[in-house]
Amino acid sequence: MGKSCLLVVGLGLGAFWSGEPTSAFAPARPLPPLLPADFYVAPDGSDSNPGTTTAPLATLTKARDKVREKVAAGLTHNILVLIRGGTYRQTETIVFGPQDSGTEKYSITYAACPSEKVVLSGGREIFGWRKAEGDIWTAEVPKAKAGKWYFRQLFVGDRRAIRARTPNWSDKHFVWWRIKTSTATNNEPPAPDATIIASVDHPIKAWKNASDVELVSIDNNEGGRRRLGCIDEAAQTFTIPPPQQSISKIFECDWRLSIPAAGKACYLENAREILDEPGEWYLDRQSGVLSYWARPGEDMTRAEAVAPVVQNTLLCVAGAPAQPVRNLHFQGIRVEHVDWPLPAAGYHGVFGCLIITEGDKPIHRWMDAAVTFEHALSCSFTDGGIAHAGGIGLCLLRGTSHIAIEGNEIGDLGGGGIAGGGIRNRSTLQWNPPPEEGHYIGYRIANNHIHDCGMGYYGAIGIFFGLIQNAVIAHNLIHDTAYTGLVLCGNEDPALPFAKDNLVEYNHIHHVMKVTVDGSGIYLSFPQAGWGALVRGNLFHDTGHGAAVYFDPVGRPHGCAGYRLEGNVFGHTGHPMFGSPDAPCFDNLIQPSDGVVSKELIEAMEVIAGLEPTYRRSLLGADESPHRFHRLTAESLANNVWSAWQLHWPGRGEGVVQVFRRAESKRDSERLKLRDLAAGTRYEVRNVGPKTVREHGGRELIEEGLLVPIPKPGQAATIAYKRIATSK
Repeated sequence: MGKSCLLVVGLGLGAFWSGEPTSAFAPARPLPPLLPADFYVAPDGSDSNPGTTTAPLATLTKARDKVREKVAAGLTHNILVLIRGGTYRQTETIVFGPQDSGTEKYSITYAACPSEKVVLSGGREIFGWRKAEGDIWTAEVPKAKAGKWYFRQLFVGDRRAIRARTPNWSDKHFVWWRIKTSTATNNEPPAPDATIIASVDHPIKAWKNASDVELVSIDNNEGGRRRLGCIDEAAQTFTIPPPQQSISKIFECDWRLSIPAAGKACYLENAREILDEPGEWYLDRQSGVLSYWARPGEDMTRAEAVAPVVQNTLLCVAGAPAQPVRNLHFQGIRVEHVDWPLPAAGYHGVFGCLIITEGDKPIHRWMDAAVTFEHALSCSFTDGGIAHAGGIGLCLLRGTSHIAIEGNEIGDLGGGGIAGGGIRNRSTLQWNPPPEEGHYIGYRIANNHIHDCGMGYYGAIGIFFGLIQNAVIAHNLIHDTAYTGLVLCGNEDPALPFAKDNLVEYNHIHHVMKVTVDGSGIYLSFPQAGWGALVRGNLFHDTGHGAAVYFDPVGRPHGCAGYRLEGNVFGHTGHPMFGSPDAPCFDNLIQPSDGVVSKELIEAMEVIAGLEPTYRRSLLGADESPHRFHRLTAESLANNVWSAWQLHWPGRGEGVVQVFRRAESKRDSERLKLRDLAAGTRYEVRNVGPKTVREHGGRELIEEGLLVPIPKPGQAATIAYKRIATSK
């Protein structure tokens, strides 16, 4: 009991699982009735039609233009555009600007018809596949040969194909080489006109189209991606031609992350000669021939192969500072197949897929996202999805507030899942751009399934928010990310306290930190102002080599204050905690990877945290057993009490009790009366940890209670029970 757990106890605000969470966020305006609609769109429609049920339009852009006419005339009611199920191929970004805005009184909604799947695809299907040598298939792409189409992603049967690389990639793990020698070092950024000469620790060949080959490297929590110049097979070296672009040294150690210096993990990508395992592909831009090694069971004469045409962003809501887009909503729409082209000088990022230099110009922005909102107020993207994108899934940029992102599946991304808020240079404390009144306030990021982030850029984070206020990040399911699961930043400059009053609760985050290091399940950085940021009721487990929770002051004297951690569970973590919280924490349970991990507690927490039941059904197709949650002790912020809760599955006749003895409690045991048990039934009661198993009658557990000893303050106990017999 207690030896496998680290319990941090202190004071805090708010009650642990005390009913409905409180928040300053006002829910998004309810959608109007789905029928009747103002306009209808269908795959078999025509843009010459009026947009009625019997004569629908064919494209979302034409529907937008029809709505634009109503906006110009002055809205007199809520506008609804209903979209029939199907895939709508796009060739360019769909932009909604000030002329497409609703008003404070009237909303504009673009919604999928109930129970129908609507996909906005920025991809084009590739036909004409022919069998080549072995299991390789080829198809001619004339636009690629003509220099009009070059794509970096390919999807076969809705599954991401892997660009040919060496060493090979597999579904279960990454394999890396090392940069053996390099004229670029971590001492100084290379000169802009320098040619870098490097080698790797494995043999290489003089591959045909060397200028298409890319060196991908990582360092700590991010890396770089650079095109080669030529390959000298005899010398076993290759060049990286100018221009050389580097992050300014003002970014302290971060500027080194993308430098191709000796010792860094790496691989080489995109040569026809290294296409050598199922699932790999290569596009020869000179000949226009696309080659693909089919996976077992794939018949390319029947399989759907799609490559993106649209680059950077497919769905863009872009108001203006003086004319923000208001009250615009997207419901039930999936955005897929969006490319992110590699800049001419390569990729030079900072953790979180931040780009902070372009040429000799310092900037601060995320790589492009498939869906973006900028200068947008009281808008939403709900019950849809984002997939198969080369950059980030969704970004909330400057001038945004009260945006709801809820009920979406967001996955299979080159970069991170959801990002937003204010971003600053942490060394100069300069804003980019300065926040204005009303920016970055009142986001609701809830019930999203975010997974498989960082398929190409390894600083990818599931949810990453810079400076925000009065936001709710709740009930998200995040897993399989290259880097950290969730990041929330505070203020670098204590003289300008912007980030404040945020709620992070009941998220389920697992199997993160799969590629890079120096991260965690949740990463908290710099102080929060106001009442701070409350992090409660979250479940984090299987964080690999990362910490459970990372408090990062980045060396500044004002530390990482204003966060309160309450009732979180961390299991199978590489390290319990990195850094010291300058904030109160209590009733948190941390179970390191070398300790006893309670499967029963994890299962109970999976019910409490993560997607709520409605979204668990819609996004995962999962129905869970009915359950009931009970607090077994009075709610209290005191540090000298016991705290306990029970989760019971009535149909299964079993449950879990979690008990905490806070740091100043003098009592070494507590009797807890359990709920919902059957008086005439006997139960096996098992303490998880130092295993002890006893039998108790239901009446005894209900009326007299279960005696729970915890010998030392600041420790915890997890108890599982199940019915075993019914008394006669």
